[in-house]
Amino acid sequence: MTGQIADHYGRLAATYDDHWTHDPEYVRGVVRAMSGALRLHPGDAIADVGCGTGLYTRQLADDVAPLRPIVCVDPTPAMLDQVPATPALRPVLASAEDVASGRVSLPLPGPFDAIVVKEAIHHVTDRAGTLRGLAGLLSDHGRMLVVMLPRTIGHPLFAAAHDRFTELQPDPADVAEAIATTGLRASVSYRTFHVAIDRERYVRMLEARYMSVLGEFSEAELAEGIAQFRHAYREEPVLRFEDHFAFVTGWVRPA
Repeated sequence: MTGQIADHYGRLAATYDDHWTHDPEYVRGVVRAMSGALRLHPGDAIADVGCGTGLYTRQLADDVAPLRPIVCVDPTPAMLDQVPATPALRPVLASAEDVASGRVSLPLPGPFDAIVVKEAIHHVTDRAGTLRGLAGLLSDHGRMLVVMLPRTIGHPLFAAAHDRFTELQPDPADVAEAIATTGLRASVSYRTFHVAIDRERYVRMLEARYMSVLGEFSEAELAEGIAQFRHAYREEPVLRFEDHFAFVTGWVRPA
């Protein structure tokens, strides 16, 4: 993670959860999909790498009720400080690269049965090496799930932000190929979640740079983009769009 991205999430931390709690069912739906994709059960040892504030991790803990705490890994102290103090979650200050390389050891003894990397893989520079290292932390029945946006998204961003996002976002097929090279059985599937959000609330999200791609723009460029957005959606007090996610999974092959 670059210093620019670290600064972005440091500024965003205090308000991050507010951006997505307008519809509690959205978070629950995404978590149910992740849990189903990994076939999680209470006996699993689970790590959420790039957990942010733990918004999705805490729901995962509520749904799965794991017997051991979910390890919550994030490199931004301000984000990790938002993770609730509960026995169900164990925060670890580290990047995905730190964990994958062994520079930072995770607190649970033994291998992990499930590792989640949600909307964080695009911040990893050495994706192949990091995924290889994470795969090495899995048990003999382990599985990994990388949740990521596709290169084209339905979020009602302004045109320059869409273009920049497509330029920066990795292809899920490339991530699946990197997972396959670790020896895991890899596959890609897609999930769609419906979003309805008040336009002015969404403007505040844009102003807060709720997506890291918005950090690519200066204050003046962002203001111009928001003006374009307001014009484009001037007759839509409630925005409705589909949020598509790629679910890239890797499973340990049977011996």
